[in-house]
Amino acid sequence: MIKTCHNRLYDSFFNYYIHRILKKDFHSIHVVGEWNRDVESSHLIIGNHVSWWDGFWVYYLNKRFFQKRLHVMMLEKQLKERKFLSRFGAFSIEPGSRSVLESLNYAAEKLREQGNLVVMYPQGKIASFSAGVLPFQPGIEYVLKKSGINHVLFYVALVDYFSNRNPVLNLYLGRAECNEPTADSIEEQFRRFYFQAVEKQSEIES
Repeated sequence: MIKTCHNRLYDSFFNYYIHRILKKDFHSIHVVGEWNRDVESSHLIIGNHVSWWDGFWVYYLNKRFFQKRLHVMMLEKQLKERKFLSRFGAFSIEPGSRSVLESLNYAAEKLREQGNLVVMYPQGKIASFSAGVLPFQPGIEYVLKKSGINHVLFYVALVDYFSNRNPVLNLYLGRAECNEPTADSIEEQFRRFYFQAVEKQSEIES
């Protein structure tokens, strides 16, 4: 397993780089909704897993709302090819291996500590925007129970071009309570939030 290895110098450069490429590659970015800015608590974030951009979008949201230590779970094969991402908060998981439990325990450990932001994509793989919400893998339930957190933050990223040359990115933010910390319960709440975001997106005029 590859753990995070935060580096302030790398983070300063990455912050500049991310804002630069977001400004270059997107016509505009709109954040719809709010996340509570509590300083000490740690949060688990779940989003729709749609592109190479996913972790960068959460990095942008973290800088905008929290300024917490970011921990993004990504496939070990991908992180080995881009190991420098561990300096900005990436850590690995290798499905089907003995190290899966170590990765899930690491995520839960970071949530029990103060001042962290842990990002998971329980769908387990990247899918098209048109695919909707894929079934959640059971690892999310393990992390919820092991960490003891009582809420999860949601985001849904939706992209449209409208009449622009570059795409418009809309990031919809939400929150769910973990009264029943099961994969099925969180998946159902995320599914409802996702389709609410899609409905809002369909009402936007170019």
